[in-house]
Amino acid sequence: MIATHTRIKKLRELMQKQGIDIYVMENNDPHESEYLPDHWKEIEWLTGFRGDVATVLITQQEALLWTDSRFFISGEQQLKGSPFHLMKMKVAGVPTVSEWLDDYKAAHDNNCMGGDRRILFGVEVDEDVNLISPLWKNRPALPTDKVEIYKEQYSGEATSARIDRILTAVEQQGGDGLWISALDEIAWTLNLRGSDIQCTPVFISYLYLSREGSVLFIDECKLTDAVREYLLGLNIAIRGYDEAPAFRDQLMAQRPDIAQHNPIQLLKGIKNATEIEGFRSAMLKDGIALTRFYHWLEGQLSAGQEFVVREDGTFGIGNEVTEMDCVRRLIDFRREQPLYRQESFPAIVGWNENAAMPHYEPSDACDVPIVGDGLLLIDTGGQYLDGTTDITRTIGIGNVSPAMKRDYTLVLKGHIRLARAVFPRGTRGDQLDALARMDLWRDGKTYRHGTSHGVGHYLGVHEGPESVRMEHNPQPLLDGMIFSNEPAIYIGGSYGIRHENCVLVRPFDVGREAPDATPCDPAEQGEFQCLETLTLCYIDTSCVVKALLDPAELQWLNDYNRWCFTTLAPHLTPEDRDWLEQKCLPL
Repeated sequence: MIATHTRIKKLRELMQKQGIDIYVMENNDPHESEYLPDHWKEIEWLTGFRGDVATVLITQQEALLWTDSRFFISGEQQLKGSPFHLMKMKVAGVPTVSEWLDDYKAAHDNNCMGGDRRILFGVEVDEDVNLISPLWKNRPALPTDKVEIYKEQYSGEATSARIDRILTAVEQQGGDGLWISALDEIAWTLNLRGSDIQCTPVFISYLYLSREGSVLFIDECKLTDAVREYLLGLNIAIRGYDEAPAFRDQLMAQRPDIAQHNPIQLLKGIKNATEIEGFRSAMLKDGIALTRFYHWLEGQLSAGQEFVVREDGTFGIGNEVTEMDCVRRLIDFRREQPLYRQESFPAIVGWNENAAMPHYEPSDACDVPIVGDGLLLIDTGGQYLDGTTDITRTIGIGNVSPAMKRDYTLVLKGHIRLARAVFPRGTRGDQLDALARMDLWRDGKTYRHGTSHGVGHYLGVHEGPESVRMEHNPQPLLDGMIFSNEPAIYIGGSYGIRHENCVLVRPFDVGREAPDATPCDPAEQGEFQCLETLTLCYIDTSCVVKALLDPAELQWLNDYNRWCFTTLAPHLTPEDRDWLEQKCLPL
């Protein structure tokens, strides 16, 4: 924390010299990426906070950092001993950023706000200035890795057809061109992929689309001859990345709506048939890797818990498995699968109290052994060329307390309720959210994050426009959307539980899927949709309180585990198959 105190002291000196009373920072890059290249991790450099969501305000007297509930516990740990005070978003009595600024301005005559407008999307500042760059010596450069062509056999759509579809949608909304800054939208549009962002196969660039001629702004050292030829064949000119701001400003002066009416998020969110089959293939590969991992983990944990003296003279446990061991072994097992490229997000492996932090990330610096009794939460995912996975399992180890088992079952009930949902076409995600929470609510509990997020196709593991959460989202759920189903509970200082699968929105066939339904006129009643679970990994039944499940929920659980076994069994070794068969026995 000495570095943090020194850095904020120098920042305040610079603020004073430049007449800045409030310096504002957001955890962003110019493309509003979820995960940032090292070059743009300014808040982490200044504060030590490593969460994805953060807004920082600094005055000569105060240093404040706002974040959401996923990072309350880890944020307190990471900011401990620093000058920064953690501001918990959406907690009673804690002002929002705008409320705090209003109060400050009302009480102070000098209130000039400064910040880097390139990476500020929620706050307007008086002075466009970056005060971190002069202080951050040896700041990492932007990545220069090569871009690669993403084959149509995986994307399911020719790039020229995709661009035409985008521009047609823009024209239908009264536009004639589109400025694109989101990296996943650029990668999807052009059927290109890169490696500039951790866990997300995108590349740093801007894109302008128009019938008159399109332009990709990118560091040209990132382009191979094949990619350059590919782009020129699509009538896409290539210009330097640093030329983008001036081009955009000139364009927007002539046509202010050039960044509006962007249809890409919705078009990208509705997966085509090839992408859906790619997801199924990726889930199968992931299921094989996960089965091998959980079999390995159980074997390691049951091999003995004998105390030994290590070579360095410290005491430990002979067959000790740590959170980081789990992270590394999961990567190893996934790497054995065809088309695997990388993790889809930094692995979350939390033992007991660490799992109470929704986005806890273990590290070698503070690795924790899995010793004793309790719950182990493992939230991981893989990027495969044919799809992206995201899965959470919570497993019981040793003697699990009755309280843990009850909460485990209540969270599972919410997961099953959402998985079994049937709803009229046009339903929004916020209309389904209570299904996942109602059993927890009856126990006076809840979780403060969303129940679902969209999942990209060999792109970002978190995407929109769909979501299932308490906050209103006007986007209806449409056939072909794929999103997570992940209710949870977090008991601070004790444990966390989350059950997560990915699901596909598809039409509900009443005649086939509800054969006992009274016949009706579909034209009168309307069309219905349902959710199809795609993830293939058994759910641990050792912690389930069977009496808390109703017959339909119990049937779903047994059917799901049976499906996991029958689907995965042909691809497993005899040892893994026998082990999984026992795990999938009906409850």
